[in-house]
Amino acid sequence: MTLFWWELKKILRRRMTRLLLVLCLAFAAVGPLTLGFANLGFGTDVEAPTWEARACIVQATADAGAWQGPLTPAVLKAARADCRAVVESQGTVDGQAAFVQGNILYTAAEVFTDSGCISWENWPAKMTALEDGALDRFYDLWQENTRRQIEAAPDDKQALLTALRDRVALPFTYDWVAGHKAVLSALGNVIYLVGLLLCVGVVPLFCSELRTGVFPVSHCARCGRGKLTAAKLAAALAFAGGGFALCMAVFMGVQLAMFGARGLSASLQIADSRSLFPLTLGQTEALLLAAGLLSCMAGAALAAALSAAFAGEFPALAALVGVLVLLRALSGLLSAGGSLAFLARAVPFQTTLADFTGNALVTLPGGTVLPAGLYPLAVLPLWLVALLPLAARGYLRRRM
Repeated sequence: MTLFWWELKKILRRRMTRLLLVLCLAFAAVGPLTLGFANLGFGTDVEAPTWEARACIVQATADAGAWQGPLTPAVLKAARADCRAVVESQGTVDGQAAFVQGNILYTAAEVFTDSGCISWENWPAKMTALEDGALDRFYDLWQENTRRQIEAAPDDKQALLTALRDRVALPFTYDWVAGHKAVLSALGNVIYLVGLLLCVGVVPLFCSELRTGVFPVSHCARCGRGKLTAAKLAAALAFAGGGFALCMAVFMGVQLAMFGARGLSASLQIADSRSLFPLTLGQTEALLLAAGLLSCMAGAALAAALSAAFAGEFPALAALVGVLVLLRALSGLLSAGGSLAFLARAVPFQTTLADFTGNALVTLPGGTVLPAGLYPLAVLPLWLVALLPLAARGYLRRRM
């Protein structure tokens, strides 16, 4: 344990490591902070990023508290009545007078337009004109829409999509989620940037010993080369995992400060009515963060293996960035479909909110179908199993 702490301190004492951590924390904080001053559907009269947009977010979050809970037909009717009153007095539903009620009707309008009951053009007028009987059929229409959506999917994926759809809790749990949806949409890129920078901090793990001349001494340590190698690898994983956890804690702290925690209990279908996953926004974010953590650990294992394979830090760094950037670009092309999509999805830093709102699935050799958002949780640990022994072997066999 003493050896592990010594190696971890060596990583943290590097000037480059401290600079990378500052950049990671900045990336983690700036994203949700900027969105906290954005125009999230408040109309063209609200400029952003401004305090006016921030005030609208605070007001919408507070007003949604009275409407938070099951999105029943009765709630839809109440929202329609309020919007009708605003239209009669103001001539439009735009503005803050009934903003949350309008957002509820917007969520319902996605279902009614998909079903063909109304067209999207001038949807507020058409939604406020709907009678009680039409609003009573909201969940029947959603079931019909998702049935057609599943039937349009490939035959081998229909069974899983149906099973997912059948587990969605009805009625949906409503809250104003535009802020959290925007944050989760940006989370994938934040995880990628933070993970890439943390992996860069692992690159000097082995190859820096040749530059500093420590290598001959470290391999003569009385604790043995095997224990030293294990301590170095454990310290690298602890740095990457701990750094990622710290940055995501900052990310979530700013997110909660900007939009509150209540909206995370809303159904994922409030963010996108076409989603078939039986999740809340909070559960979706937890899965994204879990996949991000495993991606960061896999990237750290790759960085350690390259550090053991190259004699210099710059070639190892260039190889790491090249591999992660190239794999991300290639996986984006391959994951669109085809027999190699399961390989593309095994690449670190691939999971995004779109995997859950877009109902992305992966077909494995043999015909097994898995949700694309959950697939990395099973596959990414294999990177550690494969790369950590390679890193240890390369370091132990290194000669001056």
